[in-house]
Amino acid sequence: MDRKDFIKSCGMICAGGVGIAALLQSCATSQYFASSEISGNYLTVRETEFTVDKNGLAVDRRYVLVRSEKLNFPIYLYKVNAQEYSAVWMECTHQGAELSAHGEQLSCPAHGSEFDKFGHVVQGPAQSNLRKFKTLVEDGIIKIQLS
Repeated sequence: MDRKDFIKSCGMICAGGVGIAALLQSCATSQYFASSEISGNYLTVRETEFTVDKNGLAVDRRYVLVRSEKLNFPIYLYKVNAQEYSAVWMECTHQGAELSAHGEQLSCPAHGSEFDKFGHVVQGPAQSNLRKFKTLVEDGIIKIQLS
């Protein structure tokens, strides 16, 4: 292979790599951060945050992420059923890194700990479950008790 063919081949490989990376990125799950407010001792989220319009059809999300300027980490809010929600703090109990949500599983990008949708340890090195918050639903508002 001469120099010209080598450079041409390398260029095509690089362009192909960029294209594949873009394709994989577009397939990644998008995270939805719900609008919220802090009112007294509660972080409030509207139940409508769990509904998304897909081609004219109302589809329920299974979870949303809730972030506030006043909180150091987001909260993973999972819809168990029509009147029950699970809320867990997205701080890894191993060394305090922020967790990533992947559907009904939370994972730590630092050391690989994994937690289920209720904050229970599935895989270490973390040994403690995530911090849980009490939730209640009133008039279409989900209230997450912060303390």
